[in-house]
Amino acid sequence: MNAVVVVARLVLAAVFAVAGWTKARDVVGTRAAVHDFGIPAPFIAPVAFLLPVAELTVAVLLLFEDTAEIGAIGAIVLLALFIVAIAVSLARGRRPDCHCFGQVRSEPVSATTLVRNWVLIALAIFVATQ
Repeated sequence: MNAVVVVARLVLAAVFAVAGWTKARDVVGTRAAVHDFGIPAPFIAPVAFLLPVAELTVAVLLLFEDTAEIGAIGAIVLLALFIVAIAVSLARGRRPDCHCFGQVRSEPVSATTLVRNWVLIALAIFVATQ
């Protein structure tokens, strides 16, 4: 089972590292996405800055056995926030650009985006409980 946990940690770390790195490298796109999700104007710049920092922090924490549980909990929190933001947008009839992976992969949010995040949250819960 230990190898399965390590693979799960590495998958999550890779997802959060790519997401954080690409958002950090595309400040304009990240700010636009934060705006499109309805974050109030005074908070756009801080959220656009802190989001990739949080994602990269989670990625690093997941790499080490001693900090993997904290990293997994961080992943759960971030993914839960993403799920809420996406669900609220979809419920309002809006489909903002996800910008989930910066310029690498960016598309309007959909039910598929929610499913992907639920799968990742299940993986993070698995890691956190091991």
